[in-house]
Amino acid sequence: MLEISVLRRSKFRLRYINLAFILSFVAFQTAMAQGDQSSYSALGVGSLNWSGFAQNEAMGGLGIGYNTKYFYNDLNPALLGANYEAVFQLGTTVDYRNITNGSDSYSTVSGGFKEFAMSAPLVYGKWNLGISLSPYTSVNYGFTQIQTGPEGGDTNIDVTGRGGIDQANLVTSFKIGDLSIGLKGTYYFGIINNEDKFTLTDINSNFATTIVNERRSFGQLAASAGLYYNLNLSNNKRLNFGAYYNPGFNLRQERLVTFENETPNGTTTSTDTLVYNKDESLYIPEKMGFGVSYEKFRSFAVGLDVQFQNWRSYRNYQGYTESYYGNAIRVALGTEYIPNAEQPTKLINVTSFRFGIHYEKTPFLISNEVVNDFGINFGVSVPLSSFWGLSHLNVGATLGQRGNISTTGLVRENYVKLNLGFSLQDITWFSKQRFN
Repeated sequence: MLEISVLRRSKFRLRYINLAFILSFVAFQTAMAQGDQSSYSALGVGSLNWSGFAQNEAMGGLGIGYNTKYFYNDLNPALLGANYEAVFQLGTTVDYRNITNGSDSYSTVSGGFKEFAMSAPLVYGKWNLGISLSPYTSVNYGFTQIQTGPEGGDTNIDVTGRGGIDQANLVTSFKIGDLSIGLKGTYYFGIINNEDKFTLTDINSNFATTIVNERRSFGQLAASAGLYYNLNLSNNKRLNFGAYYNPGFNLRQERLVTFENETPNGTTTSTDTLVYNKDESLYIPEKMGFGVSYEKFRSFAVGLDVQFQNWRSYRNYQGYTESYYGNAIRVALGTEYIPNAEQPTKLINVTSFRFGIHYEKTPFLISNEVVNDFGINFGVSVPLSSFWGLSHLNVGATLGQRGNISTTGLVRENYVKLNLGFSLQDITWFSKQRFN
């Protein structure tokens, strides 16, 4: 009977492994989907994503100096060593945002792919290998301006942008005693489309609408590294320290710019290509982060992360800096609590409850005024059936505000972000089954 039970269990696991690969394929197919809409993403390469995966974001983005073996950590490559067994993780996000300049406001709902990752031990407890896919930046905006045009008519200017830059990572981590060293190779890729549409109203014209499209395609390899050290105290307590460093790099882009004229009934009268797939590069500045946490194993943890990126050193395709970029800083303070992991008979005892806050000085400057982002984060990870191995359903939410109303052109964005995903973990995925 034991042998039959084990065989059935293995079949169930095989089905879920197949499901995992199917879902990972869907994740790759939807990698360009955008998770949030922000007016500020119209600047540069868009809004930055540096809050990590679902379990990290539920703690304000904490994860440089803290992780557990049940989840994939995408913030610090050295923490891949915390995954003693194989891990699969997938997640998505939905973003509700109200945007106002003080006199006018509108609301948007958007969402899409957030995270995909898999890891496996090469040498149990010492050497791990992992892959992951997540957004690096997102571009998702749209707004309209009305200006007085020729002959007394008005000109409606519709400005929209979609796309972003994604990152596909190959990570390895190895342990030397209590020290873990991680190396990450990243391929940055993606497409950003910007469209400016000028429409003349209240006049007779053969050229009522002019549309200018810019398409930027990205592709570049880069490398980074991380360190993690845990200082064991007494009674399953320890202090954890982590750090990572991403050197600056040149990001290759191909730029295509076209325009077309349309009559009032929508007929295209002329088109032209202004720039045809011109090969250019942008300079993305170096990035670094540091984290520290206090942990009581499988019970409680609290930690603090700080990340820096000097976007003043960003260079556009012409080699110039941009006045709308400044220094960016992100601070995360978060905690995790598990009521009673030693008594797993009740689901609530082994559920992870997380809470955190974050402050972000975004890289964006509007007339030299800083755009700040502040939020409250919370979430849970609920263990699933034993047939799924050591697996969890991850749910989280963020309530936040970006920017503020000012005379210099800032707008305020109040947002609610929901994250949903799951993680699968099991040592038997990559081990051979034996029956006696």
